Amino acid sequence: MNAVRVGLDGRALTNQNRYRGLGLYTARLIENLLKETSEYEFVVFGYGGRPDASLLEPRAMEKLEWWGLPGYERLPFHELHVDHLVFARAVRDAGVSLFHGIDHNLSPCIRCPSLVTVHDLIPLVMRGPYLGPRSLLWMKAHGRAARKARIVVTDSDHTRRDVENIWGIPGERIRVVYAGVEEPRRPAGDERAVEKVMEKYQIKKPFFLSVGGFDPRKNTGNALLAFKRFLIESGKEYQFILCGDHRHWSGYLQDEITELGLSSSVVHPGFVPDEDLPALYSGAVALVFLSLYEGFGLPPLESMTYETPVLTSRVSSIPEVVGDAGLYVDPLEPADIAAGMARLAEDEGLREQLKEKGLRRASLFTWEKTAREILVLYPWVLGEGG
Repeated sequence: MNAVRVGLDGRALTNQNRYRGLGLYTARLIENLLKETSEYEFVVFGYGGRPDASLLEPRAMEKLEWWGLPGYERLPFHELHVDHLVFARAVRDAGVSLFHGIDHNLSPCIRCPSLVTVHDLIPLVMRGPYLGPRSLLWMKAHGRAARKARIVVTDSDHTRRDVENIWGIPGERIRVVYAGVEEPRRPAGDERAVEKVMEKYQIKKPFFLSVGGFDPRKNTGNALLAFKRFLIESGKEYQFILCGDHRHWSGYLQDEITELGLSSSVVHPGFVPDEDLPALYSGAVALVFLSLYEGFGLPPLESMTYETPVLTSRVSSIPEVVGDAGLYVDPLEPADIAAGMARLAEDEGLREQLKEKGLRRASLFTWEKTAREILVLYPWVLGEGG
């Protein structure tokens, strides 16, 4: 009996998302689906040639069939339907019995039974700078694809509620499957590795760390205001390390840092490769994660695996991920954020408590578990469920 062919959306491995959270999610899910089952024959669709070996394990690539598509990322927004039609035709020609959509901007033209993962509805929730003509069109297409899908998967219960309320998809068709977190790449507390990376980026201890983007929902402005207040009130010399791709936000970011007089205390190295992040997590006093909206929120879990406390906000999906393993503050109140920074800087007992809780919390989120919970849904999509 031939294995059932399952199509997987691998575009995040070959587009602008490949080094972001969506790229990581796609890679780890594909790798672990392949490890967990031999029941299906996986066909992965992406733009152009196979992804770089640094993104997807070579062993995984050997086990799957890759379908390279022409890239249409630079199409005018009113011609996005071309990408949708080409993608749907490739899925049809590949002869898959089930298609699992993972990236944003999913084609609503796919005709085979489908499962769609929705990571967030940021443009429709936050609107403002997130909802332009292009994003409005791809969100409409994504919504149509989700409504056609037999099952919709969300990364959090918070996103499940957004999908139900905004897109009107019945709750019985939505399943929450949490993402996972990778095990530490090197033992936490490897001081030599930490010192080497700190020297590379001209970082000095002690320091707070921020990992992620700098768009408005990331709330970097309030984090900087709080850090300024913390420095004044504590009288101590700390650094604040802002890691992430700031190409579209570098102007405003540098202006804020300069206006607050923080040029000598804030280091923003831009995108930091995966091999350097473990040392930064391990060396930090705490991760500062004050986002105003997340569909999941991976950096807090990453921080926990490296035994680094998390200072965060009790909004959107973040409490689902962090649980009782973080120190919560009001993300809109710099004074409260600064007080949280001071507590983590001064209270060693609190830091140790959060380290222990963090390790336990992070252990609940594994990519193996994510893959197993997804695999349980495939028979339902194929009409084989009970």
